[in-house]
This record gives sequence, structure tokens and C-alpha cells, in this order.
Amino acid sequence: MRVRFWGVRGSIPAPGPRTVRYGGNTPCVEMDIAGETFIIDAGTGIRELGFDLMRRAAGAPIKGRLFIGHTHWDHIQGFPFFTPLFLPTTRFSVYGMHGTTKPFQEVMAGQMHSTYFPLQLKDLGSKPEFHEMNGPLQAGPVRVTTHFLNHPGITVGYRFEHEGKVVSYISDHEPYGALNPKGEFSDKEDAAVARFVAGSDLLICEAQYTNAEYAVKRGWGHSTFADILDLAQKAEVKRMALFHHDPLHDDDKLDARLVESLALISSRKLAIECFAAREGQVVEL
Repeated sequence: MRVRFWGVRGSIPAPGPRTVRYGGNTPCVEMDIAGETFIIDAGTGIRELGFDLMRRAAGAPIKGRLFIGHTHWDHIQGFPFFTPLFLPTTRFSVYGMHGTTKPFQEVMAGQMHSTYFPLQLKDLGSKPEFHEMNGPLQAGPVRVTTHFLNHPGITVGYRFEHEGKVVSYISDHEPYGALNPKGEFSDKEDAAVARFVAGSDLLICEAQYTNAEYAVKRGWGHSTFADILDLAQKAEVKRMALFHHDPLHDDDKLDARLVESLALISSRKLAIECFAAREGQVVEL
């Protein structure tokens, strides 16, 4: 399993000289698993991924699977700019959840309505196939499972398993115990999320806020750095990627957050490898 980060920023693209090292594109992660292409989320990072897939294919048909965690703009706004979808030889399956009032395909088509975009979903030459997740999926050689997260709207995390290796993806999520009073409900739901990512070789998990930022943004559906370290500890994950960086966090602030996270891991004497995800970064499992 080979993982590459194409977009690591949350909420809105944040390009510019202060975000050069970590990157300003919104979420997109590519996984090469047994020679097949799996993509998580279609933020602005998917645009460059599309160009790279075309270079690699060198004219051959492009095939792959795209999994959408939820349909807020930062996670789908790159979809209309994913160039392979315009090629009739491309074969892509797109997976997500039924929306609150509309089927998944209709929700994805919404941002390409003529009011907002010059081309519509029906204009994509590849005619991608849309699938609503309603249980575990055997996607080629990979078992894919989902878990609902605590975020406004319909949002899920993904767990990808292949030959004993596990990559879990949690973005966006606010711990139940942080948002609600401590008690049976919060404990049960937080424990369920920990079980879902348990034993992950790589946990890609949002870490958008500091504790001070969360105090004024409680209920927005995001985690703090300390929150996800608690999750990683409970789930006994091996490696953790801090992800979905806040658009207000420049390179220097992210450096500082990583130092704080590593210090907290050390103080707890945990054997967890932790890094702040950067665009272009590759992780081999």
C-alpha cells in the first residue's frame, strides 16, 4: 500500500508563501493498493493528481475508485477539475453516502449545476458510476468499511484493509465527549470510533484546532490536536498523520503544532509515529 497526499488543507484552499511547505490544497489522498488506484476525497488537490495519473498512463485508459467522506465544498470542489473524468476511455467508480434529502449522485451533480459551473455532470466523457455505501464493500483486492462521524451533514470515515495492512481516514469529526456532556452516550460513540480505526498502520485524521480555537468553534464538527492523540492512543494505531490543516495555520504554526503533538506522545510514553501531512508526501506500508 502506497499513500500519497495531494491535498491536506481543510475548509478552504489557502495558497500563498506562508503555506508552501505543507501546501494549500483541500483534501485528496491517493492510495496505490495492489496496482489499483484508490482516492479519498476530491478537494482541490485532485486536480494535480489527475494530471499525474494522465502522465503515468501515457495514453492508456485510466481506472480507479474515488471515495467521498462528505460533500462539503472543501471535499468535492476539485471534482469538476479532475481531467481524467473528461476522457471517454476513463473508468471511475465514485462512492459516498445518501444525502439528507437527495441521492449521492444528485448531491455531487449540484455543484456542477449551470448556475455555478459551465459544464454539467452529464458532460463528463467518462460517465463515472456512482455508488451509495450501505455496508462493507469488497473493492477489488481491498475491503472497505465506513463509520458515521460527528460532523454537520452526512459524514463517514473510511477503513481500507489489504493483506493485513490498514489505512483509516477520519475527516471531519468532533469527538462526542467534547461536544456533549460526559456520559453513556458520548463514551459509547467515542469508543465506537476508536474501535473502527483500531490497529491502523496509518491513521489519517483531522487535527484542525488548538484547544483555544476549539473554545470558540465548538460544534463546528472538528477535532483538536489533543483529541486525535487520545483517539490514536485508545485505538493503538501505529502511525498517525495530522491532516485537514486549518486555513489560518501557516507553515510555522503547523511546525509548532507538530512539536507539541510529539511532546505529548513522548510524555505519555506512546509508540506512535506522528507527522503533519504535506502535499506530495508519500508513505509506504
